[in-house]
Amino acid sequence: MQSASAEQELTEAKQEPDRTATAEPTGAMGAWARRWYSPAAVYRLWDAAGNLLYVGSAFDPEKRCHGHRDRPWWPEVARRTEEWKESRGAAYTAELEAIAMERPRHNVMGTPEYRTPDTPAIRRRNALASIRGRYLRQSGELRSEIAQAAREAGYTWAQADRMGRVAEVEFLGRTDLFADSVKRRRRALAEETAPRA
Repeated sequence: MQSASAEQELTEAKQEPDRTATAEPTGAMGAWARRWYSPAAVYRLWDAAGNLLYVGSAFDPEKRCHGHRDRPWWPEVARRTEEWKESRGAAYTAELEAIAMERPRHNVMGTPEYRTPDTPAIRRRNALASIRGRYLRQSGELRSEIAQAAREAGYTWAQADRMGRVAEVEFLGRTDLFADSVKRRRRALAEETAPRA
């Protein structure tokens, strides 16, 4: 049985205009894909003597470095260099390689010595990993099935895609294992239907 919000979404989707001018992914996944394949930088922070303090990667190194300003080592930073990559994935890979090879003084994750902390939250996450993976696969299958059924029923591609995403979010929401992700996805769906100023 569908929730009232899911039924309302299906009704609203029937009334939506077709916005399928391109085959580009829409919604949260489309935004994610556009962002992931946008240029990103590997940045290095150096002290005045030229010693490497930290290596990171970001779409906006200036903004990201503001997040480091509360670190105890921040006063040591004298300069920043940037090496731009074609995508976030390429920057992240280059960042991990640089951490392993260049051994910056203040990076922890990515070093050969790093071990995931043994905390109750980490143990719970690890214990639930296979269940979460199964639910994610099932939600993706449900999304595809709903979208395909909607297309076969005569809905536009955009309407069918939205119906599939609504079903996927409702499914994940009922598991209570993806609270933050469900919240972000619901917000993204709501923003798609909000009137544009």
